Amino acid sequence: MNSSESDIMTNALRVLEAENQSLRYTVCEQRAEINILYHCLESNEMEKLELEARNALLEQELSLHRTKKNSSNSSIPPSQDPHRIKRTESLRKSSARKQGGQPGHEGSCLEMVSEPDETILHIPGYCKCCGGDLSAATAQYIGKRQVVETPPVKSVVTEHQIFGKLCKCGHITEGDYPPEAHSAVCYGPRIQGLTAYLHSRQYIPYERIREFYADVLGLSISSGCLVNMVNCFSDKSKGIYEEIRRRVVASPVVGADETGVNINGKNQWAWVFQTPKVTYIDAGLSRSGKVIDGLFPQGFPKSVLVHDCWTSYFGVQTQGHQICVAHLLRDLKYLGKLYKEQQWTADFTALLHKALTLKKTLLVVEDYSKNSQQRSTLEEDVDKMLALNTNSEYKKLTTFKERIIKRRNHLFTFLHNPQVPPDNNASERAIRTFKVKQKVSGLFRKKDGAKAFAIIRSVIDTTIKNGQNVMAALVLIAATPVSFEDSS
Repeated sequence: MNSSESDIMTNALRVLEAENQSLRYTVCEQRAEINILYHCLESNEMEKLELEARNALLEQELSLHRTKKNSSNSSIPPSQDPHRIKRTESLRKSSARKQGGQPGHEGSCLEMVSEPDETILHIPGYCKCCGGDLSAATAQYIGKRQVVETPPVKSVVTEHQIFGKLCKCGHITEGDYPPEAHSAVCYGPRIQGLTAYLHSRQYIPYERIREFYADVLGLSISSGCLVNMVNCFSDKSKGIYEEIRRRVVASPVVGADETGVNINGKNQWAWVFQTPKVTYIDAGLSRSGKVIDGLFPQGFPKSVLVHDCWTSYFGVQTQGHQICVAHLLRDLKYLGKLYKEQQWTADFTALLHKALTLKKTLLVVEDYSKNSQQRSTLEEDVDKMLALNTNSEYKKLTTFKERIIKRRNHLFTFLHNPQVPPDNNASERAIRTFKVKQKVSGLFRKKDGAKAFAIIRSVIDTTIKNGQNVMAALVLIAATPVSFEDSS
């Protein structure tokens, strides 16, 4: 290697060493920057952890002061309230069957009548293909269809004119107006009965009844006149209403119940006393036992009174009592969810279901004497259950037991009397009509209005129980000659 080549190699090495030294400086600088960024990242991570800890503390403090949404402070329905145990809950259990008609169920459809009111023949007069004349051709029957329709609805005005005749004796004898023509212009018994039907059977408010008459019948009847019409109808029904009351007293088994009624913004009470054949309702009353004494001064000396264990019923003179087992089962279901650690409510529930199952097997009077041993066993099991000690901390359960012990003699009356039902469901259905009317109309403005509804509804429910046509019965009552004035 000559000197020139050696110089070139030396210079190249020097250049490479300079570049290498520069790269080392760059690497050192980048490491320093990486260390700085790493320390910044650690610092940010610490700040993030501190912020999350502070946020958790704030959330915890807010949860202590924040009220959770429920039905009382939001639009959440009561059924979705958190941790809410329903005080009363349905005893029905879901089945595996689907909704709707079950296999084997015979359906029903609109059927043709054998003798229609009108028959219209549709015979073609020309050919739809070539337009040829078919008037001379013989018509062949192909088929038929029937259309059910109501006739045009319109009011009918009947004018009653009376005349007089002079007798030889000099006396003028005049004709008599029929009972329904009690004034110069008045509404007939069908309109009066229909008004009572719409008001008390279909729960329609007065203003909507007025609209119905105007739109359907073309009658302009004021709301005030409708009020008077309903009050007049209730007056006509008082004789039947009193007869219903007498039949309730004479019945061997009477179901009773009561419910709150809003009358002009104030809470009052409606009472029902019913049998399988009659229903007696009264309204605008208190909830004390004096109400029963006022409605039935002699009590029910020949009857077993079936009710929900309300204290007022036990002050009435009766042949016996039956407390509603369905109410007891609902109470037990609630207590079982409230106190999950105990077994007493489940055992007592099973005992009541055994009694209900036994009741279903007692079909005739002879069965009640044959199954005396089963009844005795159930009675003994009840006494054993009531004698068991339960945790005193379960206050509501203790109260329930004390109530059963106090009314022990009225628990299984239905197992000794074939006419006594084990529950008060029929009375609850009868008094529910007030709740439906109040739901539709809002309230009763006057006590007299609630009383009128009670009277008319008693007549309607009694009519239904006896298999009678409601509208026909109301028209018959409306035909009774009692006058009223139009307050419009």
